Amino acid sequence: PTPPGLPTPAVLKLLPVRVSHLCLRSAYLQRGNALAAMGKEEEARESYEKVFPLLEDEPRCARVDWERHSLYVNIGNTYSRSGDFDAALAQYDKAEKLGQDHLNEEGGSEKDGKGMVACVKRARAFALKRAGKDGEAKKILKEVVEQQIKDNIEAAAAKKKEAEGAKKDEAASEAK
Repeated sequence: PTPPGLPTPAVLKLLPVRVSHLCLRSAYLQRGNALAAMGKEEEARESYEKVFPLLEDEPRCARVDWERHSLYVNIGNTYSRSGDFDAALAQYDKAEKLGQDHLNEEGGSEKDGKGMVACVKRARAFALKRAGKDGEAKKILKEVVEQQIKDNIEAAAAKKKEAEGAKKDEAASEAK
């Protein structure tokens, strides 16, 4: 992986390889999406799965975990559309674990973790509905909506507190 910071001759030498990997990963993902849209679920899965070896040397970070997450969700969706709910569930579990890792591990991104968990819960709910388990699907979607409302309330409160703090700081600096 390319180290952070200013480009060095060593980093610039690796840049074409890195860009080619990014392009190849994107191509496999988009190919999988196109195949899935045409109903070619097995071929779509094969295309998605070709991305994983290209991610092996990538660091654990939110951006790359989102890429892994989307692959697991997409693969799960192909299984769901093919009627194999158990296989879909296994993929959704992997995707949800990536999100939970961000919520539970030091250095994780809470915002990304919550986003990943919500995304996979929605996918799981639609798969449950497809499998005729409407009650379970509604329960999961209700959890997602309730969490989003809670997060929105917390974000609004934090923004209000920040604005009040800025006002106090401004008043204090004017008083000097």
